[in-house]
Amino acid sequence: MRRKNLTLSLALCLAFSAPAMAQNGTPSSKATAAVNTLVRCTMSAVSNEGITLPASCVDLFSGNGVPVVDGTWIEIASTPVKLSNSQSLFVSPSLVSGLYTRTRTKTSTGTTSTAQAEGAVYLRVALIDSNGRQIVAEPLARCSVSILGCTQQSNYWGVVLDSRIQSLTQDITACTVLVDSISGTCDFTSTLDFIFQTASANTFNFIFPNVGQGVYTLKVYAGVGSDASIIAGSGTAVGAAAFGLGSVTAETVRLVHGFEF
Repeated sequence: MRRKNLTLSLALCLAFSAPAMAQNGTPSSKATAAVNTLVRCTMSAVSNEGITLPASCVDLFSGNGVPVVDGTWIEIASTPVKLSNSQSLFVSPSLVSGLYTRTRTKTSTGTTSTAQAEGAVYLRVALIDSNGRQIVAEPLARCSVSILGCTQQSNYWGVVLDSRIQSLTQDITACTVLVDSISGTCDFTSTLDFIFQTASANTFNFIFPNVGQGVYTLKVYAGVGSDASIIAGSGTAVGAAAFGLGSVTAETVRLVHGFEF
């Protein structure tokens, strides 16, 4: 029995602080920043043993009710950025993320049960030019399936801030009882319940080197994913991921002459 729910949900509703404005309405300052206090999460849960499951992520992480959007990156911040020749852009989003996984197995003599739960938090940024062309930040531009830390959702690469896969397997072989010189068999049921919840603060630096002169729109995206499954036997699995308090800074810089990765 398996139910999978991979969602990307609104992480932060960030509004960049208003810098000094040039005559054309684009920011003239070289740096900007914002903060966030909202909490967003997603959850997958499955059970075939009649266990009461959490009704929503709110039961697992503190925060208000959480709207969920499936299968897409959600924009969490957007601001215009004006760059001159030879300028590069450094973008540093930070946020607190949390993972919750629960795996429970109920197994009788001679059977095997396996439950698995997953949770993950993702992040990406992009720079949009005046023609609507999307410039992917480094190091996401170098991502592939073989590189640890890269994730692809809705055809866009992102960085994994947190990820966990928790699997619990219980196997009970035949039971033998020996009393004096008389032996016999026995039957019993064993239940194991493993809950693991963590929180961490994460920062990842994105770089747009030598973008070129013009006015661009900087966009920051985030997402969460979860999965829960009963692979064999009887059990319960809950996987959830959340993020909340955060900030983001963006700064225009001039890298050394001739810089390239």
